[in-house]
Amino acid sequence: MAITEESQFSYNSVPLPDANTHVRLLELCPVSDNEDELYCKLYAAPIADLPSYSAVSYAWGDNTKTHSIRILDYDRAQTSTEEGLNERNGHTCLLPITSSLDTCLRQFRTYKELRLTPLWIDQICINQDDDEEKSCQIQLMKQIYSSAKEVYAWLGLDADGSDEVIQAFRQVAECMWDSELFGKDRATKWFPAPRAIFYNRIDTPEVQELLRQVVPIVVPLLREKKILAWYKRDWFSRIWTIQEFCLNPYTFFVCGDRAVLDEVVLLVWELFLILPDFHHDTRFRNAFKEHPEILSLVDSLPASLLPLPMQHLFGTKGSWKRGKRTSLRELLEEVSTRLDLGDHRVDILSTKYRDRVYGLLGLAADVEELDIRPDYSKSTTTAEILTQAARSIIKTEGSIYILRFSQFPKHNIEDPDEAGHCQPEQLPSWVPDWANGTQYSYQFLDNVFSACGKFSSTADLIPTSSPSILGLRGLVVDKIEAVGLPWRADWGLKAYHRYILQYFAIIKDMKRRSAEKNSSSCDDDIYPNPPRRNQALWRLAIGDCYANGPQKRGRTMADDVLPVFAELIDHCNFCCSMDEELQQHQQQQQQQQSEIDSGNANEPPPELDQETLDFMADRWEELQSKGSYLSNMMHMDRKRPYLTAQKGYLGMAPKHAQPGDVVVLLCGDTIPYVLRPAGQGEGGDDHNSTSNTYTLVGEAYCDGIMDGELEGRLEREKQDFFLV
Repeated sequence: MAITEESQFSYNSVPLPDANTHVRLLELCPVSDNEDELYCKLYAAPIADLPSYSAVSYAWGDNTKTHSIRILDYDRAQTSTEEGLNERNGHTCLLPITSSLDTCLRQFRTYKELRLTPLWIDQICINQDDDEEKSCQIQLMKQIYSSAKEVYAWLGLDADGSDEVIQAFRQVAECMWDSELFGKDRATKWFPAPRAIFYNRIDTPEVQELLRQVVPIVVPLLREKKILAWYKRDWFSRIWTIQEFCLNPYTFFVCGDRAVLDEVVLLVWELFLILPDFHHDTRFRNAFKEHPEILSLVDSLPASLLPLPMQHLFGTKGSWKRGKRTSLRELLEEVSTRLDLGDHRVDILSTKYRDRVYGLLGLAADVEELDIRPDYSKSTTTAEILTQAARSIIKTEGSIYILRFSQFPKHNIEDPDEAGHCQPEQLPSWVPDWANGTQYSYQFLDNVFSACGKFSSTADLIPTSSPSILGLRGLVVDKIEAVGLPWRADWGLKAYHRYILQYFAIIKDMKRRSAEKNSSSCDDDIYPNPPRRNQALWRLAIGDCYANGPQKRGRTMADDVLPVFAELIDHCNFCCSMDEELQQHQQQQQQQQSEIDSGNANEPPPELDQETLDFMADRWEELQSKGSYLSNMMHMDRKRPYLTAQKGYLGMAPKHAQPGDVVVLLCGDTIPYVLRPAGQGEGGDDHNSTSNTYTLVGEAYCDGIMDGELEGRLEREKQDFFLV
């Protein structure tokens, strides 16, 4: 229906007395035929004194507003009845809405309990064309969603077997509740993490019996891709749905005319997390050796059919329900970063890039200290907003930990204008863009390094003339003289065994050159003894961090790491010998072929026998498993070895590092960084020299200084750094 200027709804007719303290609510009007137009009543109320209401969470989808809802323009009745809310009782004005919201409201209108319940829905309750109002209302969203009687997460209409999925979820939850492994009181709003119970008690009859019940329920739906389709709905990948889902203890997933409590979905999600353990953990396979039908079911399920991890939703809500609160920086890490190439999480989307920050403020424990105010004015760029957020986090935490997530290449963060044009805005090198796929820090374990010693915990900030310039104090360790190949954690890379041997040959050569520099230097050696220098060969490639299950997680120990490192090198050498043997056979065949009559048919090219091929494939699978040296190299993906010029330090730097960059210690973090001289000064009154202005290249590992060995030098020789 075309919307004329005369019938267009104006928010001036339902003003907010104060956008900082008041919100609008709507009530859907009943109709005899659900094909009829949508009608609702809209009114304002103080957020401190709202009636009982429900909040709606949904994915906008296409922002084009192709549908409309009729807003009744009479005052709110004292009591809400179906007769009192009949659409014929007053004049109406039309408000454009998106297709997804139209579908949602039509479905909700069929639920009698929702017809008479006040609802809060952002698209209608906030004037989306008023940037100032929108900024104020977003600051109230934590209160809006946490104070609601319940939250309805609308996933869309029934499709792709969604009814079967919801029914299966309910069956699994019933089995889990009946097992009493997760508590006897179903009214409890959070249970012990099922995955931990499964993992730690897999040898017990109770857990085995439960898995025998639930695995046959979910695996067929996984094989048929019905559960995968359910999780691929747009709602699961939107930034705003995270806080909308987490803030309220009673959230219902609504799909078509079926609804399921979030508690049920949380329980089943943890079941999905342990299915891969049937492949990787011998305890799981041994537990079901007398029930081969269960193993056969799980083995029939390709990993590609498992839902992507939903840690940003279910993990965050689990933490929220347990009373654990996280900072904005931790939330941004959870949403944006990936630990390694094997970390396949959902890519989080937002209509406006700045919402990657604003959409998480309601969950941030430090939101008051950060004092980040949503700003949708066109005069403020996304670069300015991300810069302000980064600076606020550094100031609030007193740490520069956030610099670990500033990586290259930077993504285009500016939103297109109304004509679809996007003006690229330069983001300072030290500011993270928080794009999907941001690499997690190689220091994935807490409290293992202290490169700055007593200066590791507190940033030493220097005032600057521009918010885009970050002033810090620290120490130049040395200049990079040479860099090696960037590490590529790519199992599918052709001749990977040769690439691995070449990679370690470069490190070995750098280690030799480092020893030569130290032998000719009058300074103290950077290593206490030659054996420790030799350990650099295998310490560098894993950043001196090793994990093999929950019990072994920390700094590398020779007894743990040397055997698995030797296994990797031995197998790579074996694969090379097979290559050489095959090449010799090919050469012999070519020579024999040249000696016979050219009219004879060519013999097929030589191939390795199937037994050898199977052995090599199985061995590679073992070498990639958890706890192996190769799997521990995953978090150093895209980092390259380096050698410094004067002292001969060895380490790992971002793949963009190059000779001439400097390795530095910056007060306020436990690891070193790599900086690149900018070639010109700040241009203000802060300093006149061009030698202390840098761009950030990224985090680094530097063998021999990670335990505060340079603390004394840092205290004596602190200098200023200005990052642009």
